[in-house]
Amino acid sequence: MTKMGQPALRGTNEVPFALEELFYSRTDTRGVIQSGNEIFRRTAGFEWSEMIGAPHKIVRHPDTPRAVFRVLWDALKKGYPMGAYVKNKAKGGGWYWVFAVVMPIEGGYLSVRLKPTSELSDEIHQLYRDLSARERAESLDPEESATLLRDFAERGGYSSYTAFMAYALALELTERDRRLNRNADENTRMLAELNTAMGRLTKEQFGLLRSFEALQSVPNNMRIVASRLEPSGGPVSAISENYKASSAVISERLRKFVAGRGNLCGQMAFQVARAVFQLGCARVLNEMSTNFMGEEVQNDQPREEERALLQSLVTKGTADANAAMRQAAELADDMMNQSRDIRRQLLGLDTIRVLGRVECGRMRDANGGLAATIDQLDSFHDDIKGRLEAILALSEEIEHWLGRYLRAGRSAA
Repeated sequence: MTKMGQPALRGTNEVPFALEELFYSRTDTRGVIQSGNEIFRRTAGFEWSEMIGAPHKIVRHPDTPRAVFRVLWDALKKGYPMGAYVKNKAKGGGWYWVFAVVMPIEGGYLSVRLKPTSELSDEIHQLYRDLSARERAESLDPEESATLLRDFAERGGYSSYTAFMAYALALELTERDRRLNRNADENTRMLAELNTAMGRLTKEQFGLLRSFEALQSVPNNMRIVASRLEPSGGPVSAISENYKASSAVISERLRKFVAGRGNLCGQMAFQVARAVFQLGCARVLNEMSTNFMGEEVQNDQPREEERALLQSLVTKGTADANAAMRQAAELADDMMNQSRDIRRQLLGLDTIRVLGRVECGRMRDANGGLAATIDQLDSFHDDIKGRLEAILALSEEIEHWLGRYLRAGRSAA
């Protein structure tokens, strides 16, 4: 590791910097560098005269997929902060990895970067290699590539790319604390637990929806069996029609619950991810502000104004996160109530299923496949009940973490 002020190695190798060091830069709305700290300048290998007034892309490395910057800019243009693993290039051909938190400010953007050290960062290195290769080989435009990046996050069980970056930031801060022999930060741990629980909840909810959609074929199979066993309008046919109608009502409710625009699960996941990421950003900005007075900084405004900007972002980010936490807590309560309602509706389906089992027993060996169809219903019902119980437990766990955080009145400072 390099020490403060020590020249970094150049060439085609990785440019080292210390784990405790943080990069700082501020740009205008076009991405032109207005300010930066010595750690950024030293590691990138430029003189201040080459950096101030230059586009930030002078440090962009071609190994970082264009998708990363598309996702980043999409969030910033909507007024949200965003995180990203970025491989940057240094003057002379070297390179270095950072985890960047970037946020919109009046008149431009501000970024603080730290050294990524978690196991996730190794996975990201491979992902970027594969994605960059596809961008070149398939001439993907940035949006096509960004879709692949978002898909990667969703396959990992995250409700959004923001949720993935919230998890990544918490992971990097936790590993950084460990390696620097710092006491584990309770706030960061709590937020990581919350985000992980939200990811598990999202998986369960989509699994529940898939199970219900698969269930829709079973009444059709029952009706086909009934047509061979009894006259039109017989008891098995009536049971299949009742089951189909009742399950369709629950399925439609579930779609509004976990799928489509504005669904309850998506709203809560967004608020949780937003809060977790905002608070992680606030912690990084607070540390940057503390380091600021002891560092050489090149900027277009007094050092105290630059530091005041950082502190104002800490305050705003913490307030925004607390507001998101409160909204997420309300949504979690709503989600538990709706889960209980759906569970009650499922009891009605159970009654119809039992009638089908009784009818199957009455027909005995002449049931013509009815027993197998009822067995299918049993299997689906067991899976659905298990997922509903898991959703209720996870919703309670999330509400617990949210309530614990809000009661403690935690801040990033």
